[in-house]
Amino acid sequence: FTLMYEKIFKAKTSILIANYELDPRLRFIRGDSQSSSFINNNLPRSSSGFTSEPENIKLTHQNYTASPLQDLLFEKAKQGVEVKIIVWQPKLIIRLLPTAHKRGLSGRVGELEPLERLVQHSKITKNLMVRVDNTAPTFTSGHHEKFIVIDNKIGFCGGLDLSHGKWDTNSHDFDNPLRDQNAEPWHDVHAMVEGPVVTDLIYHFMQRWTYSITKDIDQAKRIKIEPSFENQNSTGDTEVIALRTWKQLNNKGDDNDGSNILSWYAAMFRKAKYSIYIENQFAFQSELITQLLVKRLQEEQNLKVIVVSPMEPNLPGFISGFVSKESINHVNRNLERLRKAGGSRVNTYCLISQHNAANEKRKQIYIHAKVMIVDDKWITIGSANMDNDGFKNSTEVDLGITSPVLAQQLRVKLWREHLTEEADSSNLSVDLNSFDEGFNAWKTLASDNGTRILRGERIRGQIYYYNFEEMKCPPPYASARGGNKFKLF
Repeated sequence: FTLMYEKIFKAKTSILIANYELDPRLRFIRGDSQSSSFINNNLPRSSSGFTSEPENIKLTHQNYTASPLQDLLFEKAKQGVEVKIIVWQPKLIIRLLPTAHKRGLSGRVGELEPLERLVQHSKITKNLMVRVDNTAPTFTSGHHEKFIVIDNKIGFCGGLDLSHGKWDTNSHDFDNPLRDQNAEPWHDVHAMVEGPVVTDLIYHFMQRWTYSITKDIDQAKRIKIEPSFENQNSTGDTEVIALRTWKQLNNKGDDNDGSNILSWYAAMFRKAKYSIYIENQFAFQSELITQLLVKRLQEEQNLKVIVVSPMEPNLPGFISGFVSKESINHVNRNLERLRKAGGSRVNTYCLISQHNAANEKRKQIYIHAKVMIVDDKWITIGSANMDNDGFKNSTEVDLGITSPVLAQQLRVKLWREHLTEEADSSNLSVDLNSFDEGFNAWKTLASDNGTRILRGERIRGQIYYYNFEEMKCPPPYASARGGNKFKLF
């Protein structure tokens, strides 16, 4: 968030934002985020009283050090920077469903008023254009991409929404007064990119912008843009490509050339020989992807897999509580299929936050990331979950990265965060550069934490078994369900 703020602050010509959720009141920098050189900037604290917050939406901590998103965007527009925003809003009937709060949609009702005010301001503010799009190809899908392009040179892409409850630190403390009210510990991954791939992000944005106005997919396809970089040929050892899901294009067969997200995942599973590390909010709800990995586990007897997902995923596609629970059971069945296919070579985990003072108080760290690292060579980072919406129905943008150096660095960074009590600690006796050593360290720590919970002791690190009952471990907290079957009635 801090890096996003700094790059937007420095924007000279253009800011493009496409987001599933957007709360104009979002504050990127909070507390001791001293990495920012703009903490004492001169941006106004409000724009004509626009930043005033409703009485019923109070933030838990007022010591935020940077201006909210809306003020930053207003200021950049006044400076002559062209600001274009596309944000998805579910139709009213979906927001009013009884289970909307479980999908995170009811929380968006609180965002509607400030978002609507931002839209109204865009009508009278030069250089600021906002489009709210509530169209979706299916009842449960949406425009789910989360990316920013600045000055046609810098791109941000990943799982982070610009909305309530998404700000957190790597330590994911049990209680952090800088988090938004009622927000749980939140784990996500986002990437900043430069180079030719940014042109692809711009192209997708302009197609989405055109389609949001015309609703004509053929007209959107005719969009032409000039390359953002003079030299479009890569000279380094890192290859980055933009991947997407867009049902209207998929239906016409225009995104079936390997640039769609499902094709990338399928190709990665078919290539995998030694290791797959996955963090995903809705891991393996897709039947096709599950079958592909089961097959690969049978073919490659040295292949090891770690899957990290939320203890209680808020799965999309819930028309009712019945469908919600059956969807979670579907995920659990697919994860069980993977464990049976790979035996001890496949493990499924969740992340837990421990209270600083009370050993018995714990809660889940919500996994919202959509990351996959294969053979310490290929990386996937983006907005797409491993479900039918992510692969077929919603609009998504991912990055496909080929780089042995970056792949291993990212995996080690994530593992160090999860395995140690301090996110930046290096006091590990395990060589995390070795996937095998780290794989065993995950198993050891998860089992050890089960013993610690039985004894009423503090857990170490953040790791616990997702399928804790199958592993004969106690629940990490009273309401934890994990890989257990949810009752449908």
